[in-house]
Amino acid sequence: MLLAVCFDAGSDIIEVPEFIGANAEDYRGQFLVWLCDKNNNHDYWICKDGDKWGLSYRSDALVEWLNSFPLSDNDEKARIIVTFVWEYNEDIPSIFF
Repeated sequence: MLLAVCFDAGSDIIEVPEFIGANAEDYRGQFLVWLCDKNNNHDYWICKDGDKWGLSYRSDALVEWLNSFPLSDNDEKARIIVTFVWEYNEDIPSIFF
C-alpha cells in the first residue's frame, strides 16, 4: 500500500506492506525512538565537534528502519516511490514528521 511521509519540505510517497500502513502511527513512534537514540549509529546524525548534535532525514531513514527491523523477516519490503512531492492523492494515508 502507498503511504505519504510528510515533512515541512514536501512529502515522499513510499510503498509498505498493508499491516505497516494500517498501523503507520505506531511504527512512526517506534522509528522516532530508534532514530533519536544516541546509542544508535546511523547515517542520519548531524555531528558537531564529535558529538551527535541533531538529525537530518527523510523517508529513506524510515524505509531503512522498516526493512531492518519490523520487516527483517518479511518477504515484502518497504520502498520509496517518489520524493519531494507537493501534491498527492488525498486518499493515500499519511504520517507527519
